[in-house]
Amino acid sequence: MKSKILITGAILCAITTTCAHAVTKCVALNSNTTCKYESSGTNVADWTSTCTTNGVNTPIKGIGICSANAGSAVGATATELEMSSTADENVNCWCKMTSPAVSRWVLSYSSSSAGFCAQSCVDLCASNVRGSAVFRSAMFSSLSD
Repeated sequence: MKSKILITGAILCAITTTCAHAVTKCVALNSNTTCKYESSGTNVADWTSTCTTNGVNTPIKGIGICSANAGSAVGATATELEMSSTADENVNCWCKMTSPAVSRWVLSYSSSSAGFCAQSCVDLCASNVRGSAVFRSAMFSSLSD
């Protein structure tokens, strides 16, 4: 009888106990990371690059969008963006890393032309992740899953 109570108690404990499994990504990305420029082309939404920190290559992917939100300078960040219903006002190129982690929106470029922004925004994201330590620092400083 005692063994049946122990077995029943163990089964109930196993059923009612929830297990939490956490997964942690270890991604070494910072302002000292070096990234390759990989041309994304024109009139596209996605950009890619390969970044290297301490000899470890990390492929990264992101998106770019032209918004009416103006930033103070390259490297300014935002959590959300607005699109103007007046297309000519969407002249600010914002970039976001989507893999291996998600970054905030980071300002890449402010143009005088919405057409130029739409054509070149994603290419400018890839270019700045390679060439601007300020841009990389802003992008890699607040990552989430």
